[in-house]
Amino acid sequence: MESVHKCADTHCRAGWVIALAGADARKLEEFHGWNITAMKIYEASGYKINPCRFYDSNAEALADMKRLAEQ
Repeated sequence: MESVHKCADTHCRAGWVIALAGADARKLEEFHGWNITAMKIYEASGYKINPCRFYDSNAEALADMKRLAEQ
């Protein structure tokens, strides 16, 4: 979770949310920054995420994403 967008196929949790959301999300990121954009995408998906979760370790982030997927 050290870099939002490290390269074309390596991102942190917030970076993947933006990358997978497409070109409109990248435009939002240019305006709002990565953290607010990722929070808004999560919110639109029905989950209000605490932005502190974007700094979780890889293991913590994966566990939380798995928990969300199982809901």
